[in-house]
Amino acid sequence: EPRVEMASVASSNANVRALAASARGPARADARRSAARRTRFAHRVRASAEPATELVPLEERLAIALKEDTSLPPNPNPLPPPPLPDLKDLAEMAFLEVSEEELREWTPKVHGVLRWMGALNEVDLASAEASVELYRDSWRMPLRPDEVVDFAARADMYAECKTWEKPYVKVPKVDKKEAAAEAEGADADAAPAIESADGESAAAPSEDVLGMSLLVGKVLSVRPHPDAEKLYIEEVDCAEEGGPRTICSGLVPYMSASDIEGRNVVVVANLKPRNMAGVSSAGMLLCANDGGEGDERTVQLLTAPEGAVAGERLTWGTFANVEPHGANKVAKKKLWEKTQPDLIVNDRNEATWKGIVLTSSAGPVTCASLKGGGIS
Repeated sequence: EPRVEMASVASSNANVRALAASARGPARADARRSAARRTRFAHRVRASAEPATELVPLEERLAIALKEDTSLPPNPNPLPPPPLPDLKDLAEMAFLEVSEEELREWTPKVHGVLRWMGALNEVDLASAEASVELYRDSWRMPLRPDEVVDFAARADMYAECKTWEKPYVKVPKVDKKEAAAEAEGADADAAPAIESADGESAAAPSEDVLGMSLLVGKVLSVRPHPDAEKLYIEEVDCAEEGGPRTICSGLVPYMSASDIEGRNVVVVANLKPRNMAGVSSAGMLLCANDGGEGDERTVQLLTAPEGAVAGERLTWGTFANVEPHGANKVAKKKLWEKTQPDLIVNDRNEATWKGIVLTSSAGPVTCASLKGGGIS
């Protein structure tokens, strides 16, 4: 390295000076030799302590890339870029705990990456030539070449797999009732068992479950989200002093707006509001699903009977609710994440938690036709 070479040259010069001094007297030669040793040590420490090169910060590299003037053809029809996300909102949506220090550190980095990716929208990629070299092409990290390894037993695995649907292997769904029963059996101090609507033994709901606020909501209107093609924006009356709730739901791929408007839906009411593509969503509509993926997935609204009253709080069977948890407590302790996996629809299309039916004043909450599906 350059610094090490310079240190060697400096130390050699010091030695020459020390030898020359020895001709003028032993005392002065000793002093010179001591000085030379100190010089060599200082150079070695400096050479080992200082890095040979400094890594350019990510934000600076992104700024250089964005300002780069290239001959790439411009996009004749660029799309307006969406607003940059608030990382705090994203963390809340993903139920992640992020400190203020982490937000300050990562916000400029994430925004820089998104701006750079947005710059691709200004390029006509169809007309771009692969021969054009960019300044940022030199940033590629040295990676080892990919080595393709064929799985010799693949054919045997497919032959034995009953859930193989080319080109994917579908993992069979876990029987939530069996899993819950095994978990309860492992705990000697489990909650007292009761008989569910299906005639099976089920555990009594804990306060975590009974403190979730599930309300009947009357959907007043439904409109497409202007900035998110898979989202609806619903105005839902839960008979609250503040007026109807605004809720965003990703239901566009699965049902029309007319399938939702006017229905008595189930609203999870004590979740923290979430920013969804610029719209604050105050709650969540519960739906049943068959566990499928993509376009094959079937999703149906959970609805209360026509006689149910907007704003009434639903109950689990005959169990009395407890005071609703605060939204911060639900988020911090992940109470909804702990409750939701045990929600399924039974063979009568009723919404249940470990076999206990979700009930309104007018009867059980149901979906249209799904049996044995999950609820989310």
